[in-house]
Amino acid sequence: MIPKEFGLEGRVAVIAGAGRSWLGALASYLAEAGADVALASQDSKEMEKAAQKVNGCGRQVMAIATDVTNYQQIEATAAEVVSQWGKIDILVNSIDLEFGKPLLEIAEEEWHRVIAVNLTAVFLCTKAVGKHMMEKKGGKVITIASGLAERGMHNCTAYCASQGGVIQFTRALALEWARQNIRVNAIAAGWIFEDLGGKEQKLEDPVVRYIPLRRRGQPDDVAVLLIYLASDASSYVTGQIYRVDGGVMAHG
Repeated sequence: MIPKEFGLEGRVAVIAGAGRSWLGALASYLAEAGADVALASQDSKEMEKAAQKVNGCGRQVMAIATDVTNYQQIEATAAEVVSQWGKIDILVNSIDLEFGKPLLEIAEEEWHRVIAVNLTAVFLCTKAVGKHMMEKKGGKVITIASGLAERGMHNCTAYCASQGGVIQFTRALALEWARQNIRVNAIAAGWIFEDLGGKEQKLEDPVVRYIPLRRRGQPDDVAVLLIYLASDASSYVTGQIYRVDGGVMAHG
């Protein structure tokens, strides 16, 4: 049972998705907590699976094909949600383009693409949805970023730079929108896998060995924290970055 202060009954959530196959887990947790959920993504198969999970929780669902790097499409999606359901209370930015390449081999268009998806799309989605939150003077913005926002990795300059921008965007916007009663936070995810395919998590695996909790994470590990940040239980929390990484950043 969801504790009362974690309940999202009567709330409307929008999940802007690209790159990650986590829509189902995020949507089902929001729906189980009581929210109606709008899905905005270009991945029709993922949206279909997520919509089925929301329906299974007895909540309303809307799936809208949306390119999250195109402001006009995002703006139209947000307007459609408000037209149908009257408001948007929660925005979840679950956008991620993985990219790894030595700096001297990165083409300029590749750099721009990584920044466009990982950083600019977060700005565009937040701006489009934030306008509606401003009108009702309240809302929650939760962006799922990467732990590489705060630590470097070999051959990942473009990716790390884009994620670092997301973190600073989150902190700055939290200050800007605090007086409008809009909380802005982020979740810095570690090695998260939707389906391990029955693969055992053995210490021989260098990734598992490096993670203090000795296992890779799954979307549910992120979704549980998402509910807290989307609910009234976190009403005194804004501008924060929460790490869900099995203790990786504790390595220092």
